[in-house]
Amino acid sequence: MKKQLRFCFILFFVIQYSFSQSIDSFIDTSIEVDSLNVPINSRQYYFPKEVFPEVIADWIDTEGETKTKIKKGSYDDFIISWYSTHLHAMKEPLLFNKRINREIYRFTWLRSFHKPMTFRFEKKGDIYILHYKVLSGAGGYDPGKIETQRIKVFTEKEWNTFVAFIEKANFWEMDLGRKQSLGTDGAEWIMEGVNTNDYRAISVWSPIKGDFYNACNYLINLSGIQIPDRSKY
Repeated sequence: MKKQLRFCFILFFVIQYSFSQSIDSFIDTSIEVDSLNVPINSRQYYFPKEVFPEVIADWIDTEGETKTKIKKGSYDDFIISWYSTHLHAMKEPLLFNKRINREIYRFTWLRSFHKPMTFRFEKKGDIYILHYKVLSGAGGYDPGKIETQRIKVFTEKEWNTFVAFIEKANFWEMDLGRKQSLGTDGAEWIMEGVNTNDYRAISVWSPIKGDFYNACNYLINLSGIQIPDRSKY
């Protein structure tokens, strides 16, 4: 009997965890948006609170990096507000508030002292489009205004290459919250993914290598924006 109860509990947990990534759990049709799904209210959050629980320092490893853990039952309003302010300045659409008929990945790059950028790669049928924007401000300060806004059309080959990076990074299985160590200066690498069924958002602080870095960096390279490697922090 105890084994059965334990199995039911584990099954319930798995189901709940999976459901928490379903877009159905985030849809909010009460949010006022324009025809492009950009929020009318500049203070509207671009992420469901559940996606970014508060992260706290836990311990320092042998290399001096601060490891973190999620503070259960909390939401990081400061982080969500910070990210959302820059996305609204870019006039980017919300990705979680309603069902869509396409697959989208959006990488938002907020470097402390460099211009904020976003790269949104969309697949609708057999059409593959990359939208990218650059603001005039700085990722750690005032976002400024849209300085560059471009669209590029790609083939299935580029899309499949990107998706392979996403799959290798295990994006849809990554833990919620901000990843790796925290710091005062650096960069937020924020990746969102949405399709007809699921939505997910992950932020990694200043990655310099690895599968998640490769997925984000691929979008930077696709855009054609020339950025020195030393500025990719």
